[in-house]
Parts: sequence; structure tokens; C-alpha cells
Amino acid sequence: MEIRKNRIRIVAPAGVPDPDGIERGVALLESWGFSVTKGEYLGGRYRYFSGTTAERAHDLRLALSDPTVDIIWLARGGFGCAHLLEHLPEEIATPKVLIGFSDATSLFCALSDRPGVRLMHGPTFHSLAMKVDDATRDDIRAVLTGTEREPLKLRHLLGDPATVTGRLCGGNLTVLASMAGTRWSLRARDAIVLLEDVTEFGYRLDRSLTQLRLSGAFDGARAFVLGQFTRCPVPESADFTLEEMLVDLLSSWGRPIYAGLPIGHEHRNVTWEYGSHAVIDCGVIHFAF
Repeated sequence: MEIRKNRIRIVAPAGVPDPDGIERGVALLESWGFSVTKGEYLGGRYRYFSGTTAERAHDLRLALSDPTVDIIWLARGGFGCAHLLEHLPEEIATPKVLIGFSDATSLFCALSDRPGVRLMHGPTFHSLAMKVDDATRDDIRAVLTGTEREPLKLRHLLGDPATVTGRLCGGNLTVLASMAGTRWSLRARDAIVLLEDVTEFGYRLDRSLTQLRLSGAFDGARAFVLGQFTRCPVPESADFTLEEMLVDLLSSWGRPIYAGLPIGHEHRNVTWEYGSHAVIDCGVIHFAF
């Protein structure tokens, strides 16, 4: 995939970004040849959000409808994207690319069936300059410029290791569970589901997967791939690991389970396109942009 136009708009639909991180990100993207503008309320604050719901919705809607914007880059995660789902435009007139992850999972669920927008699960704008490693920066730059990327090696944990193909979906496990039962609930039929999370106790992840199972959100999935589960502890006295618990819960769908994908809240956070197709073959995942 090549994103041929280079006009970026930064918006903050959730938490308050660090201004220094934003400025460093702007300098980095401009050094790559991109033109960067900021949403009107990017520097705002309301409670623990970057603005009121109306202000945050205004910036996102304007970016989605503005023909001079090619790429909408979410400033940071936190919480707040769910407030905006009812305010999203029904139609997106000019092609857009939306980049973010974590809390952005709810936006991906809501926008995945709307033509005109490509959804990139990748580093937030704030983290681009402040947190992620050089390999992650090189990776997102390759995505933006259409440079070929190497496939990624996974660890096979359970199930038939035969070749699997399917569209990609998933994201933050806790956010996916919060969408279950809403009109934007994930539907993973014929999909490879990629999952990550941060700062959630093991029993809370159990609760989220149980809710997703009971809601039918993962029914018909073709495979599950675990990303990073950062600072997600189980009790010190536990006789199981977090990975063992997740595999046990996911095994109820009877599909192959893999781990080791570098997506999530650590220094390495590779980009994948929500809704695009991928192939897992011989324990290697190939993203097809």
C-alpha cells in the first residue's frame, strides 16, 4: 500500500496528549516530507479528555470531511473514542486513512463498514516521537510510502498449524468487550483476530473474553493472534501464566492460536490494516496492504 498524498491532520478524540510529544512528532513527519496540521481542540482539556464530546467530535468529523486532509492521525489513546461513535459521518466523501490504536479500537469497529476510510492499527502520533523504537518508525514510514515489509514470525500455541487466510480485525481486548452488545460490536467471522491490552489484571481479561464469547463476537473466526499484554499480571501465587490463561479461554472457539506479534503498548508496535487480508503460513504472518 502507498498513501500517495501527504497531508496529515492530528486530532485527539480521547486523552490529553503531551504538547512536547506532538511537536516532536510534527518535526519528525515534516522531515519525512509530510504536511501536518492540528485539530482545533488538540490542545484542549475537559476532565480527563482533550475536550468535551462536542469539541472532540467536531475535530474528528471535520478531518473526515475535509478534502484537504489525507491522513488522520490520532494523538493518543486513553479513553473517549466511544463518546464519538454516534457523531461519525455516515459517508466519507474523499478517501482518508485513520491511524491509531488502543482506544481507537472502538472507532475501527464503527468505521469498518464505511467506504472511503482505511483503518491503520499503528502508533499514536504522540508515541511516534516519544515512545516507539526506530524499527516501529521505519515500519510506519514503509506503510505510508508503500515500501515492502518483511513478514513477521509468530509462535504457534494451539490448534491446526495449517495455512490460514482471512481479513484482519481486533485490537484492544478491553475495548472490544466494551463494544459487545452495541450496534458496533465486532463480527469476526472469516477473520484473523489480533489482540492486545495494557494494565489489566488477568481476571479482567478473562471477563472480557467471556463477554465476547457470550455475545458471539468471535464466532466464525479463523485464527487468533496475541500481541503484547503489557503490565497485565496474574496473582503471584497463580500456578498459570497469563498466556496459558488466554489460550485456555480462546481454545473454546477451536481455532489456531498464535502469539508473538509486536503490536500494543511497548516500544515495538507494527502497523496493520483493519479489514485487509493476511496469511499465516508456517508460523509467519504476511500482511497484504
